[in-house]
Amino acid sequence: MKIKAIIVDDESHARSFLKKLCNRYYEDKIEIVDECNSVTAALISIKKNAPNLVFLDIQMPDENGFELLTHFESIPFEVIFTTAHKEYAIEAIRNSALDYLLKPIDVSDFKIAIDRLDFVLEKKNSLNRYQLLSQNIANQFTGKQQIAFPTKTGFEVVQVSKIIFCKSDGSYTLIHTTDKQHYTSKSFKETCELLLSSPNFLKVQRSYLINREYVVNFKSDEFLLEMTSGDKIPVSDKSFNKKELIDAITK
Repeated sequence: MKIKAIIVDDESHARSFLKKLCNRYYEDKIEIVDECNSVTAALISIKKNAPNLVFLDIQMPDENGFELLTHFESIPFEVIFTTAHKEYAIEAIRNSALDYLLKPIDVSDFKIAIDRLDFVLEKKNSLNRYQLLSQNIANQFTGKQQIAFPTKTGFEVVQVSKIIFCKSDGSYTLIHTTDKQHYTSKSFKETCELLLSSPNFLKVQRSYLINREYVVNFKSDEFLLEMTSGDKIPVSDKSFNKKELIDAITK
C-alpha cells in the first residue's frame, strides 16, 4: 500500500520540486494526494485525504508549520519538516526524533528521511514525539530540554540537564545520568552532534563527552576528570593541556 502524502508550502516551486523527488525516486511508494499553500488549506486537505505523511514548511506567511500541529490532539500522520533557514527550531526537531529537510533540498538527505519512514511507520511506538517537540521549543532556553534517543525497541527520552557523561560503547553510546543509565542505538558521533549544541557539553577524549556541570575534580597527574557520580573520565592530553582544560570546563 502506498504512503499518502500532502505537501504544505507557500512557495509553488518548492512544492513542485518535492513532488518531482517523490515521483522520481519513490513513485511506487509515495502518492502525493494534495498540495497546499497554507495551514488553513492543509487542515482541510488532511481532514479530506487522511494522509500518512505531511511535508510541512516551517515558515509561511499566516501561520508557521508548528501551529498546524496544534490543531490536533494527537497527530495522525508523520511529518517531515522543510525550512530554508538553520534556525533555532532545528535543534528541537532533531532532539524530538523527527526529520527535517534544509532547503535547497539535497537528494541524499531526502532519501534518508523517506527511508526512515519504514522504521517509524512500522514501530508506531507510544512516545508522542510531537508533544516532545512542542516542549523542546518552549524549553530550549530553560535547561529542561529533552532528547529522544532511538533504541532497538523505540525511543528513550532523557532530560539534557541530567546527563553526566556519554561514553562510546562499540556501536552504541552509554549515557550516564543523575538517576540511571540509558543505552542508545545512535553512534557516538551522532550523540555528540546532538549534545554539543549545548554549551555545557565538552568532548574530552575520542570516546567521552562530559557535562561540565558535573565535574568535581581534575587529577592532573593522571589527566582524569572526576564526576559527581564518582566516575573518572580520561582526558586526551593531545587535545588539551592543563590550562586549556581548566579554561574549557570553567568558561
